[in-house]
Amino acid sequence: MGVLTIRVIQETMQKIRKVIRELESQVKDTCIIVVLLGAGGKGVEKRRSICKRLEENGMLVLIPEDDFAPDVAPSAVEEEVLGLADVDLIFVNVESWGSATEFGQFHDKEEIAPKLRVMVPHTYHPLYGNSVGYLTDLYLTHLAKYGHIYAYDDDEESAFPTSEEIVITLASRYRLLKALGKV
Repeated sequence: MGVLTIRVIQETMQKIRKVIRELESQVKDTCIIVVLLGAGGKGVEKRRSICKRLEENGMLVLIPEDDFAPDVAPSAVEEEVLGLADVDLIFVNVESWGSATEFGQFHDKEEIAPKLRVMVPHTYHPLYGNSVGYLTDLYLTHLAKYGHIYAYDDDEESAFPTSEEIVITLASRYRLLKALGKV
């Protein structure tokens, strides 16, 4: 390789590194708002743990039980808040009757449904599980219309990702895409 060729390659690499630094800065400056819905009790604790990880990555996170209560009943204001244009992603981990009700309430609301990312234990997922119940059928309908029904297993030994891995991975990629102007 000639000296001129090496110089051209070095200059090109410098330009590429500059673009990468600019993109990294743009991603750091991009904020998304994520809402975490799911079961109470241990489910809230799991969502709080996920919240910390997302906030460490520069995202704003709402957990209705923490951010609305006790001043306002979450069930009274969730639909209004979730429909706001500022809310980017809504994760609902369907692991209780309450979270199943939330999914059922929001799955076809025009201003909410496209933002929903639904996490379902793999045994109830319409493509991976063997459940034939009403809720599994509703997952299939949502999957066909909007996509975003994710099978999980919080057992670390499983071939399926954990609910936390799904949230972190999707929210991080969405933030990147927003920074790049692709969403």
